[in-house]
Amino acid sequence: MKIILKSDQLIDGTGSDPIKKASILIENDKISKISSERDPLTPQDIADAEIIEYKNGTILPGFIEMHSHIHCSATTDAYEHITTETDETFLLRGSKAVREALASGVTTMRDLGSKNEVIFPIKDAISKNIIPGPRLLAAGTPITTTGGHCNMFGREANTSDDVVKAIRNQFKLGSDHIKIMSTGGGFTPGSNVRAPQYPEETLANAVKDADRLGLKISAHCHATSGIRNCVKAGIHNLIHCSWLPEDPESPFDYDTDLVDEIVEKGIYVDPTLALPHLNRLRGGQKNKTKTIMDPEKRLEILKDMWDRGVKFVTGMDSGMANANFGDFAYIPEVMVNGMGITPMEAIVSATKTSSECLGLEKEIGTLEINKIADVVIVKGDPLKDIRALHSVDTIISKGNIIKKSGHLLI
Repeated sequence: MKIILKSDQLIDGTGSDPIKKASILIENDKISKISSERDPLTPQDIADAEIIEYKNGTILPGFIEMHSHIHCSATTDAYEHITTETDETFLLRGSKAVREALASGVTTMRDLGSKNEVIFPIKDAISKNIIPGPRLLAAGTPITTTGGHCNMFGREANTSDDVVKAIRNQFKLGSDHIKIMSTGGGFTPGSNVRAPQYPEETLANAVKDADRLGLKISAHCHATSGIRNCVKAGIHNLIHCSWLPEDPESPFDYDTDLVDEIVEKGIYVDPTLALPHLNRLRGGQKNKTKTIMDPEKRLEILKDMWDRGVKFVTGMDSGMANANFGDFAYIPEVMVNGMGITPMEAIVSATKTSSECLGLEKEIGTLEINKIADVVIVKGDPLKDIRALHSVDTIISKGNIIKKSGHLLI
């Protein structure tokens, strides 16, 4: 099967200048050729190929969503659903979620905390083409303390031995990644977002055993003390990284020395920065722990982290209140219009950098010959208006046509 995509320009995800009047040739599930007006496809390339052309558009790598919870409802009362619904309902909800994500241009998706009974069957169903969905990487059940954040669907583990045993259990079940709750979180009653749940030593032991098994660990962390424990322990990916102080009357406890250590150790950060924007856009959340969070100051801190060299990846926290599974494009939009980075920098974060965090940079994340054909065409030019990423005209996932000329085929 041969597919040719054509549009006004191609952004390959590496940060290089766009290729004008571009075409990309896909054979089976791989990219076999990328051409420009100066170096057009040959008659042999074109023979027997299905040609999809969108004028006034941009060809891009498929989007990578780094932080989802597919069993959650994304409604303002999402927390209540987590505690009351059955696994059967979670399975149905999750099947709908992965389809919505794929339909928005997300061709790779990492779930960072859904019940094992839900996420692994859905991952298996996608791989067997039973249901449509992106390439799915699954952490499975998150690891937390007794009564800790997300204990209602997490694996409770308190000591270093407990945590290591939990990691080995997730590995045995087929987890691609490990998720641990290093601090409290806003949706769990009695959970303290301003204090660590695990000491540095426990997290370091977790990293050591995960490394042995070839797994990376992502850690939910709001409190600065929890961030510090994660960085010292060598956690691979920080989630939220909110810099909350112990004092509830203070908004932030930003530590630039710790940021420099994050950069030095090559730790990736998923700041879930679009979530506050969506909450403002859609009317807030229900039953959320109150925290002082100046959104403008938060964006200033994130920009300073960026300027210091922190590698950001694009996680939505989809499934949480107001974060729908088709909302991915809001992440680069907020990165550009809120943080103040360039559209090209945001696109690289959403593609190349996120693939590197997953360890999949040799397969996905950029449009290069012999890489897997995860490709989208958006209407317009996202380098002029990043909101163009909301308007996805065509989607190719692993060489398969998912959306063609504005028509969804799944």
